[in-house]
Amino acid sequence: MTAVLTKKADSKAYDLFSVRSEPALSYKWKHISEQWLLQGELTEFLSKYGYYINAPSLDMPAMFWANRYSRYIAFVHWAIAKGYQLDTSLEGLIVYHCERSGIAEPAFEFYTSYTEETINESKTDREKRLLSFYQYHVVPLFQAIASHIGVRTRELWGQVYHAVPYFIDLAKVTESEEVKINLQEDWIYITTQTKPEDFEEKKHPLLYKCISIPNPVDDDKPLHTKPTCCLAYKGSNRYCYRCPRMKPEQRDEYYQKYKED
Repeated sequence: MTAVLTKKADSKAYDLFSVRSEPALSYKWKHISEQWLLQGELTEFLSKYGYYINAPSLDMPAMFWANRYSRYIAFVHWAIAKGYQLDTSLEGLIVYHCERSGIAEPAFEFYTSYTEETINESKTDREKRLLSFYQYHVVPLFQAIASHIGVRTRELWGQVYHAVPYFIDLAKVTESEEVKINLQEDWIYITTQTKPEDFEEKKHPLLYKCISIPNPVDDDKPLHTKPTCCLAYKGSNRYCYRCPRMKPEQRDEYYQKYKED
């Protein structure tokens, strides 16, 4: 399938997912995702990104990257749910780092070819497209990063499991009932109806048990730990309240402090 770049791209793609319909005119650096399969390119990228977020080691920017990259992954879910034609190849995605006024770390912007001209797909067709994206785009990147910095791929997948549903929920708000159903069905499919071997894993990478914890802001609203740690504590020397690595007694202290504030 040949994707056609169009200037009529839905502004929601940029406003919500930071996906551009045209190349960025001003940026600090740009990378083609395929280049991150090479150790030299990967080291350069993670080192530069790590500098902006005061990371003492490369594993922290790797986790932050997986979380930020989840915005593009959510875009693919959204585009497929709407029946858009798009290029999901590694070589077809350019990632820009664009500094923002008053923000220390660079913003990620994604430039890829897609068109709003929809195709009539069955649920099975959507699932095939979505799984193919994960297999030939996300899996190779996560394997390359995990191998290079010495972490489990599961740590990276945890960031996807945490962030993608958030953007999917935001996308649902102004969509038709059909697209809402497609988004829900596709996320259920990729997380519960696929097999570990589909992702070249021994255990399913999108299956986590998040622990229920007290909500210091609203006692009636459910709150859970994150799937995996983002390693932000390495730069700030403190865990966030939802960190799965935090000990219960420390979380109790945080809870009381939040309630007092």
